[in-house]
Amino acid sequence: MLHVPTIKPFDTEGVAEFAAGVDRLVTAQNHVLHGGLTTLVTDTLYRASVVRPLRSVGIPDRFIECGSLPYLQTRYGLTAESVAETTRHWLGDAA
Repeated sequence: MLHVPTIKPFDTEGVAEFAAGVDRLVTAQNHVLHGGLTTLVTDTLYRASVVRPLRSVGIPDRFIECGSLPYLQTRYGLTAESVAETTRHWLGDAA
């Protein structure tokens, strides 16, 4: 696991190095997928010529309803349990 606490500054070297050592990647972010962590990761991997399957968990690029943080996390699969289950399911597909 690689923890990326900020997107500015973005650790392109660390992300590329980590990605080169794994078979698949999952990004999980508590904001819109487009223009955030997933975009930075894919751009970094492209520039480093690292090709890996990538699954992204985050908020879709559309208007979303308002609600409490727990409600929105549950609605968009952003709870720790949901992210772990998505990751386990996807990694299980590789076996």
